[in-house]
Amino acid sequence: MADDNAVTQIDYTSRDYVGYRTSLLNYATQVLPTWTSRSPADFGVLMVEIFSYLGDIVSFYQDRIQDESFLATATLPSSVMAIAQQLGYVPYTAQPAQGSVAFSPTSSLTAPTVLPAGTQVITAFQQNLDAPVFYETQDDITVPAYTTPVPTVAVTVVEGRTQGSRPVTLYPPTPTSAAVTVNVEDLGVSSGAQSQDFTLAKTPALLDTVRVILDDGTGGTEWTVATDFLLALPTDQIFTVYTDNAGTSHVTFGDGINGAIPATGMKVTASYRIGGGTYGNMPAGSIVDLAAAVPGIQIAAPGGSSDMTGGADAESLDQIRANAPRAFRTQGRAVNLQDYADLALNVQGVADAMAVGVSNAAVSVYVIGPNYTPLSEFQRDQVAAYVQPLSLAGAVVSVFNGTLVPINIGGQTTPIQLGVLQRYRRQNVVLAVTQNVQNAFAPGIVGFGSRVSLSQIYEIIQSTPGVDWVQINIMARYDLPQSGTADILCRDWEIPVFGNIYIAASGGV
Repeated sequence: MADDNAVTQIDYTSRDYVGYRTSLLNYATQVLPTWTSRSPADFGVLMVEIFSYLGDIVSFYQDRIQDESFLATATLPSSVMAIAQQLGYVPYTAQPAQGSVAFSPTSSLTAPTVLPAGTQVITAFQQNLDAPVFYETQDDITVPAYTTPVPTVAVTVVEGRTQGSRPVTLYPPTPTSAAVTVNVEDLGVSSGAQSQDFTLAKTPALLDTVRVILDDGTGGTEWTVATDFLLALPTDQIFTVYTDNAGTSHVTFGDGINGAIPATGMKVTASYRIGGGTYGNMPAGSIVDLAAAVPGIQIAAPGGSSDMTGGADAESLDQIRANAPRAFRTQGRAVNLQDYADLALNVQGVADAMAVGVSNAAVSVYVIGPNYTPLSEFQRDQVAAYVQPLSLAGAVVSVFNGTLVPINIGGQTTPIQLGVLQRYRRQNVVLAVTQNVQNAFAPGIVGFGSRVSLSQIYEIIQSTPGVDWVQINIMARYDLPQSGTADILCRDWEIPVFGNIYIAASGGV
């Protein structure tokens, strides 16, 4: 008979298959002492192993749910975004590159011709994208008739493509307003249910360009985008837009309590642009043709386009984890210097910031964009306009771009000496070392005022598989003499970035 008073020791930290199986068999020894078989063919052992298997699965999902509840451990983009939203932080989205393109007439153009806004131009075929890069003109321009010398006319272009091919005429907001026609993409038909969700057909969508129009067949009414439905009234014609873990963008509507429900049978349509990212940053002269030929008009030659700049990828999850708590900490006021820098993170396009006290009444805020992209003057003005009203009385805020400081490791005449283990291919080890060192300077790893330690670089190289030994002879800022191996110190407004690395490898295959 089993001892009913026996004390069962349970290890609550052992929550995998082996732990469950061991705990169950130990417990069985106490309550069923006559059952001694531990053969895998035994029915009792079979049942123990089945329950252990189920317990392992349940424990896995419990751990995953718990991890997704905290910013530091969440891995799904939707979880990180939801926590950032709770903290009041809006991660920056992908930014499209922009520049200017010049058009000129051909000899067949005998009369001025208007190129409407939205005319698409393209680069040559890009092997890494398996497609050309598309840009769209932002204004209507008139290309004059052909004369000599050949005239040119320039216009601003932005990377990406506007989606939608079916025209919908919007109801004018006032009787005297002119009607406006918008090309839209059909998303579906409203069922009248609460919290309806519709999917955009193309990705990656630029979320800040999404327009939603409800079409009743005779005209359309444009609804307003909102960050959430928390304070919305039942009659507010608003929607939210988000991107799921698979990269697909969705449009959602309210539940009739917070946000209005689209009427049953209404066509739900959207106009939006796809694009954004660093791939849109192209050198001058990269745009070579119109996407759809226009008789008598061509890209001006030679070099009919300027540099395309400003393209940036969406904020990474690691950067959101670092920036969201900083933005939340300020609580909408700037008292110390760290507050000024953290407030700047709330402005779209700012990836990192540092504040420096110039005097008792002046603060300089240094900012940098995604992937160390400098911010435009307009963006810097936005930062100043946002931070200034939240600063201490009498304090004047000035905003500047941070300074990037390339760090060179090794030199042409005195490269890094690298020993490779016999079983490793020398070329692959050198490539791996270069990539690991480059990753050490990635955004989020280093920032304003970072110190680059020589011992850290040694550790990174030495921990690379295939490395036997290493000797670094030079590690220096690009703007100082290329000699010595002291730690690199950066000023508060400087960011160390990867410069050049020179490696001389020996050994290996």
